[in-house]
Amino acid sequence: MNALRLRWKLVLTILVVGSLATSGWASAQTPAQTSAPTDDSWSFLVTPQLWFTHIEKNGFAAPGFGSAATVIRNSAGQITDPNPFGSKNAQPVDWGYPQWGIQLAAQKGRLTLAGAFQRVDFETRTDIISVHPTPVTSFLCQALGCSGDIHPGQVLGQERLNSQRMDMDFAASYLFPDIVPGTLDLTVGLGLKAIYAEATRKPENLGPALAFQNFFVPLAFGSNSGLYAVCSKDDLSNCRFKDNVHTTDWFYGLTIPTNMTYHLSGNGRWLMPFSVTPFIGGESRDDHDVVYRLKQTSPTTVKADRIDGTTFAYGITADLTFRYLINDAVSVYAGGRVQYIKGHETFLAYGPMVGMTVRFGGP
Repeated sequence: MNALRLRWKLVLTILVVGSLATSGWASAQTPAQTSAPTDDSWSFLVTPQLWFTHIEKNGFAAPGFGSAATVIRNSAGQITDPNPFGSKNAQPVDWGYPQWGIQLAAQKGRLTLAGAFQRVDFETRTDIISVHPTPVTSFLCQALGCSGDIHPGQVLGQERLNSQRMDMDFAASYLFPDIVPGTLDLTVGLGLKAIYAEATRKPENLGPALAFQNFFVPLAFGSNSGLYAVCSKDDLSNCRFKDNVHTTDWFYGLTIPTNMTYHLSGNGRWLMPFSVTPFIGGESRDDHDVVYRLKQTSPTTVKADRIDGTTFAYGITADLTFRYLINDAVSVYAGGRVQYIKGHETFLAYGPMVGMTVRFGGP
């Protein structure tokens, strides 16, 4: 399975890097778009970029540890008590993670076609908290002499999410030079965006209550160990338990890359591009039968309330950079980016970025 996912990633990378169409983050950061073109020949541009991302909210997996994964099993190994545990305080393990990207673009006159690819690996950590004491944990703590330690809001352990994300952008944009003569250029485009993400989650730093739940309760009930409930049926009749689970996620939709480039110097070498790229589309998430929360449908019936499937998604990416044109073929830039995406959950990230553009051919 890991080898298959690796081959799929390599195919996606080759397809994107070999394509030419505009990404939102580079739609107007190239020297040819700073003035009206005077030549109809094609020019080609390569733009590597590094965005050092602080992941404030991980929107590519269900929030935190979820409730259904640590519910109590009865003597038949079935789930009987909904929502005894929840989560809070999702935090990145490190402040920031390098998100590498590259754009290949082709320009002719005022038209730009380009394709872009980005990738980042990151980790987030979430506290597992007690929502209310349960019979098993209360009995356990009594046996361990900690009956007063289990109470709503108590941190009982943590969950770590290891996530990988790949972005693919395609678009076409058109330059409107000198919206304000000698001061401001405008670029507007239309494009397609796809994001593929996958996450592996596992518990760590467990306290006595969850350690008991993870190891000893399954042995007593004759089931496999783990805090995650994997149930292919919503009535929870065929659940098994695992100590790590996997999520795959796709975002896809339309973008409208819009850029305003301010000329900061009379010689045209210092520029300040400001780009805003709205996104509208959908999200399709597969939690591979993991149940992260439950719903009580009757006094005696509990069913799975899943947090995956397909839903409407939208978002926006905003970049503010300062670019210096070293010569007609090379420029460098630095600035910052904020990105917000909302589908099943909310993704929010921000941080500094740097890059350069190299032009081949053209006037």
